Amino acid sequence: MSGPKVVRVVTREEIIAICQGHIAALVAAFEQWQRVGKRNEIVDAEDIRLAQSRISAMSDLLAKDKFAELQKQAPLEIAFLRADMETRIERAAEKAARDRNEGKRRLRAANSLARALSEKGLDVPPALSNPGSCSQEELQAAVTQGFGLLAPSSLRSETTDRQRELAAKLGEGESDPTLADWLATQHPSAVEDPRLADLERRYDELRALDPERASKLSDRVEKVSSDRSSRRSLLIDSLALDIAAERRAATDEADALEKLRAIETQLKNIPTPASASQLSKIDNLLNGSPTIVEISNMIDTATGTLETIIQERAEEDRRSAILAGLGELGYEVKEGMQTAWVENGRVVLKSNKRPGYGVEIGGNPNSGMQLRTVGLASSTDPRDTIADISAETEFCGDFSVLQAKIAASGGELVVMKALGVGATAVKRTSVIPENESSDTDARPEASGRAADSVPRTR
Repeated sequence: MSGPKVVRVVTREEIIAICQGHIAALVAAFEQWQRVGKRNEIVDAEDIRLAQSRISAMSDLLAKDKFAELQKQAPLEIAFLRADMETRIERAAEKAARDRNEGKRRLRAANSLARALSEKGLDVPPALSNPGSCSQEELQAAVTQGFGLLAPSSLRSETTDRQRELAAKLGEGESDPTLADWLATQHPSAVEDPRLADLERRYDELRALDPERASKLSDRVEKVSSDRSSRRSLLIDSLALDIAAERRAATDEADALEKLRAIETQLKNIPTPASASQLSKIDNLLNGSPTIVEISNMIDTATGTLETIIQERAEEDRRSAILAGLGELGYEVKEGMQTAWVENGRVVLKSNKRPGYGVEIGGNPNSGMQLRTVGLASSTDPRDTIADISAETEFCGDFSVLQAKIAASGGELVVMKALGVGATAVKRTSVIPENESSDTDARPEASGRAADSVPRTR
């Protein structure tokens, strides 16, 4: 059992606000994941549906008061979305690299076949003369035609029907040469520089994440790809560093925008003049082309506004939770007591169960509230130590019930410091002196330490 005590309340509303913040961050991460995925065609409708179902699952946890599970799962979902998008971007870049290399090999093969035909004085199909302007199907047909032209003419003219019949039987199950067959015969020296291939892959990743940043480097990528001079290695190294720097900047900007959008969502959930003003500023910023510095500054400002609003609401909710809970336990709660608490720093509630006694509540709800049994009599009245101890003991039991009530509603009432029953004399009070702070026998040793002791989650 205990006498005077310093407590900290975590209300249901406060925990719900924390959980809503997690969901807002998850929604912002999903929107970024979806935006990049759709732009690069690397997510489909089923992928989006599954991601949305996981967000709905978080909302279901909140609706079921599974606050601790939500606060554990939401960050894992955010990490999954980020890792998943990185994987999808890497796969898309690898596919682009394969397609690009295949295209280069196809052009080389077409050029080689065109030269072979030209050297033999044969007509070169138009598709082989300008392979870059043809589709793969047109190029395949031209290669097949070119192979036919390269076949020995003597055999073509001198074959009899019987020979053609035998050749057809011998060739059963075989297909005409294809472009893929021709490409497979190309000399390994035709393969691109692996360092250039890696550079182009990293550039593709940057383009998937931030097309605008990638566009600034596109000309340099083209020049390096076509460069055959001794400077090529140095050009690749220089460009690789710049691509890496742009990739970091793009990631930082995407993360900052995601964070700002999460704060924006939280502000929308708390309609106040301050949040409306801040939302207007965020909207103006996002409608322009903000720099990373401007986004970061807005995050700092918006975070400060959000924290102030949350603290103000939390302070009011904590006062209400204590007053309402004590009211249900038989202590007299009157209209205006919350205002009196703010103005005077403390308030006294008379006990309807034990005449002549009550409970005094004081202090800042956001750091530590002080609760103690008081005697409703003049300080000059004779003390009844036995009655005082009995009153303190009774309040100790009421306090345990109050803790259980707040816990049942999803909140928490934490004892930060407490003195034993009878350890200090029960304070006598008849009225609440204006502007007088509450007794400090059980005050926190330091307000900063009390604030540090506040649990942010359950």
